[in-house]
Amino acid sequence: MQPELKNFAYSFDDLDIKVEQVEEAMGYGRGQSPEPFPEMIASAIAQCDQLCDIQGSLLVSNNFILDITGSFVAEGITFNVGKKIARQLRNADGGALFICTAGAGISEKSKELMAAGDLLEGYILDVIGSVTVEAAIDMIQDSFENELISFFGYKMANRYSPGYCGWALSEQKRFFGLFPENHCGIKLSDSCLMDPIKSVSGVIGFGKNIKKTAYECQMCELETCIYRKIRLAKAK
Repeated sequence: MQPELKNFAYSFDDLDIKVEQVEEAMGYGRGQSPEPFPEMIASAIAQCDQLCDIQGSLLVSNNFILDITGSFVAEGITFNVGKKIARQLRNADGGALFICTAGAGISEKSKELMAAGDLLEGYILDVIGSVTVEAAIDMIQDSFENELISFFGYKMANRYSPGYCGWALSEQKRFFGLFPENHCGIKLSDSCLMDPIKSVSGVIGFGKNIKKTAYECQMCELETCIYRKIRLAKAK
């Protein structure tokens, strides 16, 4: 039996991204960025519906097997995610692999602005690109979770991605091998980075006894994550 591939597409306006979300991703409190940031962020947000091509997919595995010592198997492929992620997925009855992208346009515009010397405007668009893809995968996850609850009584765990918490980025090659080639317009570089850059991938576990907990950013070694400081601050 083939795994189920669920496809999603959104306009930027569908995500209803607010100035406050971008402020937070920039490291400010919501509503606390100094002038002229609020006006500049609002202006950049107004451009984004024309710059984004938001797509995503969930590959729902029919034979998801978890080994709590540090791996899971999906569609016959073993992924060595490490003990930290495996522990978070320990009660999963199934799993879905996801990919999602904001498209290339927003990053291209950001680079164009920076090359022209508009560093601040380019930076703001870059941050909005990150916020956009996270908001999009949030919507996809929420949609899938509502379906799981309605039809099966399943709950959903947090999502985890290659490159985080001990899951090697090099496993992206096997990961993307389970999706159609260039699916959602996403390609992998030789170093396993996604193009467009404002893209995410990973796994979501689900089951009757699984729990969604607050993200434990202290267990992640990736200090460059734009959400790490935000989540750690909230946990204090």
